[in-house]
Amino acid sequence: MASKQSSFILLVLADLSLLFCILLAPVCLATPDTAPFTLLQVKSSLTDPEGVLSGWLPEADVCSWHGITCLPGEGSVTGLNLSGYGLSGVIPPAIGGLISVEFIDMSSNSLTGPIPPELGMLENLRTLLLFSNSLTGTIPPELGLLKNLKVLRIGDNRLHGEIPPHLGNCTELETLGLAYCQLNGAIPAELGNLRRLQQLVLDNNTLTGGIPEQLAGCASLRVLSVSDNRLQGTIPSFVGSFSDLQSMNLANNKFSSGIPVEIGNLSSLTYLNLLGNSLTGAIPQELNRLSHLEVLDLSQNNLSGEITISASQLKTLKFLVLSDNLLEGTLPEDLCAGDSSLENLFLAGNNLGGGIEKLLKCGALQSVDVSNNSFAGAVPADIDRLSDLVDLALHNNSFTGVLPPQIGNLSNLEILSLYHNGLTGAIPPEISRLQRLKVLFLYENQMSGAIPDELTNCTSLEQVDFFGNHFHGPIPEKIGNLKNLAVLQLRQNDLSGPIPASLGDCRRLQALALADNRLSGALPETFGQLTELSVITLYNNSLEGPLPESLFQLKNLTVINIAHNRFAGRVIPLLGSSSLFVLVLTNNCFSGVIPAAVARSKDMVRLQLTGNRFTGGIPAELGNLARLQMLDLSLNNVSGDIPAELSNCGQLTHLKLDGNSLTGTVPSWLGSFRSLGELDLSSNALTGGIPAELGNCSGLLKLSLSDNHLSGSIPPEIGRLTSLNVLNLHKNSLTGAIPPELRRCNKLYELRLSENSLEGPVLPELGQLSELQVILDLSFNRLSGEIPASLGNLVKLERLNLSSNRLYGPIPSSLLQLTSLHRLNLSDNLLSGPVPAALSSFPAASFLGNELCGAPLPPCRPSSSRRLPGKEVAGIVAGIAVVSAVVCVALLYIMLRVWSNWRAVSVSSSDGEETAEAAHGQRGGKWGAGDGKYWKVGSPLSSVEEKHSSASETSVLHGKSVVAAPRRASHAVLVVGKP
Repeated sequence: MASKQSSFILLVLADLSLLFCILLAPVCLATPDTAPFTLLQVKSSLTDPEGVLSGWLPEADVCSWHGITCLPGEGSVTGLNLSGYGLSGVIPPAIGGLISVEFIDMSSNSLTGPIPPELGMLENLRTLLLFSNSLTGTIPPELGLLKNLKVLRIGDNRLHGEIPPHLGNCTELETLGLAYCQLNGAIPAELGNLRRLQQLVLDNNTLTGGIPEQLAGCASLRVLSVSDNRLQGTIPSFVGSFSDLQSMNLANNKFSSGIPVEIGNLSSLTYLNLLGNSLTGAIPQELNRLSHLEVLDLSQNNLSGEITISASQLKTLKFLVLSDNLLEGTLPEDLCAGDSSLENLFLAGNNLGGGIEKLLKCGALQSVDVSNNSFAGAVPADIDRLSDLVDLALHNNSFTGVLPPQIGNLSNLEILSLYHNGLTGAIPPEISRLQRLKVLFLYENQMSGAIPDELTNCTSLEQVDFFGNHFHGPIPEKIGNLKNLAVLQLRQNDLSGPIPASLGDCRRLQALALADNRLSGALPETFGQLTELSVITLYNNSLEGPLPESLFQLKNLTVINIAHNRFAGRVIPLLGSSSLFVLVLTNNCFSGVIPAAVARSKDMVRLQLTGNRFTGGIPAELGNLARLQMLDLSLNNVSGDIPAELSNCGQLTHLKLDGNSLTGTVPSWLGSFRSLGELDLSSNALTGGIPAELGNCSGLLKLSLSDNHLSGSIPPEIGRLTSLNVLNLHKNSLTGAIPPELRRCNKLYELRLSENSLEGPVLPELGQLSELQVILDLSFNRLSGEIPASLGNLVKLERLNLSSNRLYGPIPSSLLQLTSLHRLNLSDNLLSGPVPAALSSFPAASFLGNELCGAPLPPCRPSSSRRLPGKEVAGIVAGIAVVSAVVCVALLYIMLRVWSNWRAVSVSSSDGEETAEAAHGQRGGKWGAGDGKYWKVGSPLSSVEEKHSSASETSVLHGKSVVAAPRRASHAVLVVGKP
């Protein structure tokens, strides 16, 4: 208790002492005697998880405290070392009271807060190490007061702002480390005052501007490292004057122009890194004078010309990195000599060509990467001369020939990457000697033969990729010997036979791709042992049978694609994982209901069950898959309504439910799917109208509602789908006119509205759909009117079907512009006139059921009448009716006049004549019982008077008296006698 009280009293005294010194700074200076109190103040600001400060007690000698160094014999505190103890908290301003301290190291902790400006009071300080903490704020300019400071390392913090130019006053400074912060602005020119500076490390900030010319004053520089900033301009030539410079790192900036030849003067240089800039021009040959150079990295620039670096001259060079430039030509003859030290050669991503035989002189090589070039020829048979080779990357070139069996002599080889070349032949069995081989990439070649059983002796293999070759035969039965295998990629070969049961022994397997082969049989039960398996793709094989129940143990599966096989039975064994992103079972024979357990994988983005035998309804639980982007349940026998819960799947881009037995209506909530690109509900039994809300699906590319029982009109809101490529409403019961708003869908390349009951004209606006290419199908509707000439604007159109409508008039000549058209059907309409000659190459069936003529139909007759359009026919009929009425009235008037004249003649001549005629009529004579007197007047029913001349009849109709040639005088007098 006494100790705690004493400690408390000393802390209070320390606080009072510090306060007193701050208030009376001009007359009160800290003394060595105050150091314990100051250090206890520092301790009180820190959290000490390891208890390293537990021995800092007032009653103990301060020089015995952990991390404290004192001047022998005097007891003055000269050093504070608390590096790497996990301390947190802030550095208190009280630290400025350690007036005799020369060394402070609080690096590699978790300190926060600002760097206290009071550190500027420590005029004896020579080393300040605060790097690798979480300090914030700016660099205090007061640090420029430290005239004796030699080492300042405060990088790897969260400091921001500019580098204070006041640091240029620290003229004794030898090391300045400000890397891995968030500093901005330019490099202060005042740093050029630091004549003794040996290390300037400013990497990983956001510094801008160039390297100031004043920096030439730092003639003692040994390390210049300013990588990963935003510095620009040219690399100044004065860097060649830093005769003591050993390391220069200007990587990942924006330096441009050429590499200054003066760099060749840096005779002490061992490390030169200029990668990731915009340097141009050739590689200076002067760099071959850097006799101590060990690392040269000029990669990721725009350097051109040939390789001029010679490891024969640079005897100490171990790393040569020239990747990702514009270098061309072949490998230089003097790249290496027998005594070359070159161990790592990286030339990837250039335009280099020729063979690689010159590499064989570089006997010390351990890593070679010449990928992504144009190297050609064979892989040298004596490649085994590079006996120390560990990594060999020759991919993305034009190598041909076989893989030499000498490859098996590279006993240290761990990575062999030869993909994307033109290699042929088989894998040599000698490969079995590569006991250290971890990565074998042979994909995208033309290799063939069987996968050798000897490969299973390479027990260190972790990744095997043979994709896209012509390997045939079975998967090696002993594949399970590869216990370390994490990736096995055998896709797109010609492999056959079953999947070996031993594969289940590859317990570390994470990705298995056996798709696009001819594998058969059932999945082995041992697959359940692959508990680390994440990705499995078996699609496009002939695998069959039910899935083994053991698959349910694979809890880490994220991607399953076993499409296009013959798997049957339940899918439950695939649903043991709740981490599935992708589940694709397309075109198998799975049956039963879709399990609700599918929805356990909340992060699923792709679910494709198309082409199976699933029944029942769509599980409402699928609505829990809020991240789902593709849902494809098409071509099954799913029934019922589309569940409203699917409205929660707001990120859907593809919704395919076609080819099922769904009922109910098309849900209006589909209009809320702003990301939807494909909606296919075709070939179901949906009823009702097309919801206008679909017009809100602004990203829709394909809309197919065909082969349902939809009714009503096409909503004009569909015209808002300006990204639409395919609109298919074929085979429904839609009515009304084609909405003119469809013209806004100007990206359509397929439009099918056939087999409905649409009415009205073929809209001229359809001619504005200039991207229509696949088909325009309006057949089997009730459309009328003429074919609009604007359809001739659809110059990309390949198929046009307007058949079985009520279209009339001629075929417009503008259709001759459809030069891409290869199918045309205008049959069964009311079209008339000649077929345009340019369309005569289409078959006659394209035009049947009209009144058309000309090739390929029978030729047109010159005088042949044509069927008139409805409007013209109506006009003609109306005209005939009017004329007929006028003629009838005229005839009636004439007949009345004739009848009145006859009556007058009959009365004046009735002196016994009538009695005599009556007597003749009683015998039924050939004149018709006396009525013949009446019927002779222009009547065609009189058999006797039919022989009268037409002239006499006409004369009678026009009311003129003309004596006809008598055959029976008495009768003639009665008919045409004078009144």
